[in-house]
Amino acid sequence: MPSENPTQPELNKEVVRRFYEAVLRVPGGPDFATIKELTDEQEIELNWGHPDSGVHRGAAIGPARHRMHELTGLDISAISIDELIADGPTRVVVVATNSGTDIHGNPWRMTVLELVDVANGKITKKRSFYQDTALLRDIALEREAALAQRPERSDRPARPFRERPW
Repeated sequence: MPSENPTQPELNKEVVRRFYEAVLRVPGGPDFATIKELTDEQEIELNWGHPDSGVHRGAAIGPARHRMHELTGLDISAISIDELIADGPTRVVVVATNSGTDIHGNPWRMTVLELVDVANGKITKKRSFYQDTALLRDIALEREAALAQRPERSDRPARPFRERPW
């Protein structure tokens, strides 16, 4: 039961909890209105060991995250948020389990830590740390090589990229 006068760390955890509930909503997919309400993301850092890793800012955040999900075969519907830890005035640590499949259909599963900064009730920055960056890099490089070898079909229109707000 929430306390009558929640602390700043408790309020920040609630923002992050609501954000992940909106992202992982089943059925129906992500709740984009809630995601937008809870984020003012300025920066994200992905440490997964592929050339698309690194710090991304502003408009580059959505495409970088989408590319990481695509190349690693991440199954967003299988993400579990295992723990939210907040002690300071702005930071929430998210302990999650992510999983997906490589290009051959072999499953992978690992712990991911996200350092999430919250200011004025909005998520402003995330840094993701994956348990096995070498595995993700290898999966991504293999999938990227396979995608590069696929011939473009002229009878199929190109699918436009739809940026996700998280």
